Amino acid sequence: MVDACFSRETLERFFRSELSKEESRDFVRHLLRQCPLCSRLVREAARRESFQLLLRGLEEAALRSEPAPETRPLAKVSPFPSREARTAS
Repeated sequence: MVDACFSRETLERFFRSELSKEESRDFVRHLLRQCPLCSRLVREAARRESFQLLLRGLEEAALRSEPAPETRPLAKVSPFPSREARTAS
């Protein structure tokens, strides 16, 4: 794998989840190496209004989603017998 800088288009495709799994992995690995040019691109993109709107939309969608319903209540387990169990003995 060649550790090459990425274009602004690749960065935008990454944020829209349009890269393949391999492309995303390579992109993230490159960013983790703290490339100054690509880090600057990420900072610039994060400041743009369109990116801020995307983040707000994702946050609102996450807040609107309902948690998965529990299928059954969990059993209450205690290392100590209950008062009823102690008096029944």
